[in-house]
Parts: sequence; C-alpha cells; structure tokens
Amino acid sequence: MGFSNSDWGGAEGYKSFLESIIYYHGTIGWRSHKQKVVALSSVEAEYNALLESAQDLEWMKNLIFEATNKKVQQLLFTDNQSAISIASNHIYHHGTRHINFCLHFIRDLIEQQNLKIQYLDTNKMIADSLTKNNPYSKSIKHLRIIFSNQDL
Repeated sequence: MGFSNSDWGGAEGYKSFLESIIYYHGTIGWRSHKQKVVALSSVEAEYNALLESAQDLEWMKNLIFEATNKKVQQLLFTDNQSAISIASNHIYHHGTRHINFCLHFIRDLIEQQNLKIQYLDTNKMIADSLTKNNPYSKSIKHLRIIFSNQDL
C-alpha cells in the first residue's frame, strides 16, 4: 500500500514541485524530493508522483511474490481525483495531451489488475507531512498512523 502526494507551486523558492511517497506495510520506505521535471499543472504533478509510486509498488509486489509465491494487488492512495481519472481512462483529454506517453505505465498496471488507485481525502493523506507545512497536531497524527500501522 502506498500514499502519493505532490505540492505544486506551494513551496517557496522551488520552480518545480515536491513529491512525497510513503509505502505502508510496516513503513518499508518513504521519500520526499523535488521532482526532476517541471509540471504544467497540479494534475500533472500528482500524476508524475503516481508514476514513481506505481513503479516502486510494482517492485515491492515482485519482492512479495519472490518471498511468498503470492500475487498481490497493490493499493495506491492519492488526493487528486483528476490524476486518478487520467490514470484509469484511455480517453484523449485535450488538457493533458502534453503528458508523456511513458507516464501511462500506470494504465497498464491498472488494466493488468496489478495496481488499484484510490482517492483519499487530503485531510487523511499521510504523505502531506512530507510536502507541506502542516500544523504540529496534524503531523503528529500522521506519524502515529505511519509508525503504528493503525487504520486511517
């Protein structure tokens, strides 16, 4: 299970945007960094973050298969419904025609039922603490969820 998020234009001094990803099976890993490309919209920023998350989750799925011989569908949460729509639909969207086709790797994973992307309200998005300056109480709440494996 993973949580993907980005902060497009919210961080002062950044021309590109921040992204954060948390992998949540005992908190296997996390990262927060500036992305390598400049997104033209918040949707593209979220979609780019989804791509990196999907690639890492695919690696984890293969690792689990090697260890257990069980195929597992990975679940990826994002708080951007437009990014979910782009990932899930092959319909041409005039506003997203500039998105590189290699980014549609996510669509293949969804079609093969290796990945499911699900919306998560931004108030419950634990990856927010890595990209945004949240209030202390919200950050503590997120950290408790991350490190205790409690439900959202």
